[in-house]
Amino acid sequence: MNKLFFDTGILYRGSRHILFFSFTVLCFTGILFVQNGSNNLLHTFGVTFSNAIFFFSYAYITIFLLIPEFLLKQKIGWFLLLFVLVGVGLSALKLVVSDVIFYSTISPENVERTGAMNLRFIVVNTKDMTFIVALFCIAKYVKDYLFAENMRKKLERQNKEAQSKLLQSQFDPHFMFNTINNLYALSLLNPLKTNEVIKRMKTVLSYIIEESQKSFVRLTDEVELVENYILLEKLRYGKRLKVELAKHGKLDELIVPPMILFLLVENSFKHGSSLDAGTPWIKIEVKSEAGKIFLSAENSKPKSIVKTDGDSEKRKRFKSLKERLDIIYHPSGYKIKVEEKDTYFKVNVELKQDIEYRQTTYR
Repeated sequence: MNKLFFDTGILYRGSRHILFFSFTVLCFTGILFVQNGSNNLLHTFGVTFSNAIFFFSYAYITIFLLIPEFLLKQKIGWFLLLFVLVGVGLSALKLVVSDVIFYSTISPENVERTGAMNLRFIVVNTKDMTFIVALFCIAKYVKDYLFAENMRKKLERQNKEAQSKLLQSQFDPHFMFNTINNLYALSLLNPLKTNEVIKRMKTVLSYIIEESQKSFVRLTDEVELVENYILLEKLRYGKRLKVELAKHGKLDELIVPPMILFLLVENSFKHGSSLDAGTPWIKIEVKSEAGKIFLSAENSKPKSIVKTDGDSEKRKRFKSLKERLDIIYHPSGYKIKVEEKDTYFKVNVELKQDIEYRQTTYR
């Protein structure tokens, strides 16, 4: 249905005009037939059809020639002059061709039998046609406005999706290089575990490549991604790293933007554990409560570590996260809170599940 109304292709455009012309002729034929109590339906149809040709000609000349070439180019004087001349010319031609068929049928009191080329007929007919053409112009530009507004919203939506995907693509693959190095060492020391690591790595990469292109994913899938990621990272840290992943509430039917939880956890590894030569720890919590999702990632922060360039990079990454959430959610649909103390760094993200708080649909 949208294509029939808005598509600019020749087939749809032609069909649209033919249907509109046919509807107009049939509608006015019915009105005239009932109004005049005529028993000759075919004659009434002929009257309406003949007049419709002139009315539509005036409308098309105005809409597709006079308005674009004169009115929209600020040539208002020329537009008014030509508009009146075209109306008068078509009125005169119509009266010659139809032999006052229109007025003799629906308004016989306005007909003077002494002559068809009467100035009064031309003026009245031009007035009537001008009124109809004005209605056509309003309908045409309302349709064009709706089409333009629809295209604007579509482009705006596509732009938001493109921005979101660009921000998603800012993924730091440092863990991949670390995993590959650890995988090589593991293949030498414990070949039996190699297959398991490869399988988990494949799962993580598959998710990043495929699932991350979606607007939303199931929260349970995101949690599973993080669990696989943690197991891969533990190859590097061994037993000295303590990771806790707590899950609360019903998570099965909830959805989140892809890579949201992953980014929080990855940041904890990169800017927390990787800089801690002692016994680092990471605490991750995923909770659903009262139509909201709460995600948090907290990591240890050794006292010996002071602010470095890594802190500016960390702030930049959370700025990207906020920009992405701005695209996906309405301002009241999410919250980000960062806590930083001497001994730990924590990020809390709150997401509302109600669709009214989202600007992107789930697909």
